[in-house]
Amino acid sequence: MRSAIAVLGLLLLAGCAPTPTVDESTPGASPTPSATVTTAPVDEVFAMPTACLDIVPPSRLAEFDADGLVLLGGPDGLYGDDYLLDPSPEQQLGGVTCIWGPPDTEVSSVAISVAPLSAADRPAVVTDLSVSQGLNESIGEADTYYWKIGDSDDHPAILNVLTDDSWISVIQTIGGTDGYAAAEKLAAEVRALVYTVN
Repeated sequence: MRSAIAVLGLLLLAGCAPTPTVDESTPGASPTPSATVTTAPVDEVFAMPTACLDIVPPSRLAEFDADGLVLLGGPDGLYGDDYLLDPSPEQQLGGVTCIWGPPDTEVSSVAISVAPLSAADRPAVVTDLSVSQGLNESIGEADTYYWKIGDSDDHPAILNVLTDDSWISVIQTIGGTDGYAAAEKLAAEVRALVYTVN
């Protein structure tokens, strides 16, 4: 289990991209994440969650359970924050990283992170996502997305959603079009829960 934890830790910290690359399988010259990831009206307020069970809706938790995925890592996970060898970048900013997966393998696991994002922290995060990890960038009305579709063999689907004051990331270990679509849906669900309207 410890070696498997080390592997997932490296994926989270290195962004699963061994060298900066642009995903050649992305649709169009300047793709934009689908409308499932919504942008925030100006009157929305971010509230940092403290528990993994608070970042996804009950319907998603039921779906994870039906798929045999258990909460392995995170503040309320089976192994708590000790699941990863080192804190994730989001945890280093005061956020949470939650990992659901089969209890005996990391195949088809999903990592969801939420962190507060200040103006001072943002440049380093953007540089890591765009330069160090070589993720694609799309700019929406209120959010900026750093993403990679990945594939079903070696590269996970990765989606980062940056707002003025938060960072939401989803990593699906099985990438490709379906994996990326699932990451988009998860990010939208998380976003809906961590923001409230004034």
